Amino acid sequence: MTLVGGNPYLLRVAMYQIARKRMTLSDLKQVAPTEEGPYSDHLRRHLRNLEDDSLLLAAVKEVMTAKTPVNIGSVEGFKLRSMGLVKFQGNKVIPMCDLYRLYFRDRLLN
Repeated sequence: MTLVGGNPYLLRVAMYQIARKRMTLSDLKQVAPTEEGPYSDHLRRHLRNLEDDSLLLAAVKEVMTAKTPVNIGSVEGFKLRSMGLVKFQGNKVIPMCDLYRLYFRDRLLN
């Protein structure tokens, strides 16, 4: 649940991969936030959408690298929440799940 944050789609993909014996839970945890993992198309689609909006891109960089909840502004927070990438804690946001945190931190900072 930490990896996918309870997202029904992400959870279904994980369960399918494990049930079909394509990978173990341990394997999934290692490859999930990479281009090799079963979420690669989903993650790249989000990345392309973020790259089209410089304000959202800056906001997601800040959120995915922070160790504590971040105040990024209500417009960016709402858009990122609508995309399913973050969740609110009060007026601040945190990554929706480790999958997004790990993928975007790697892709946007390297």
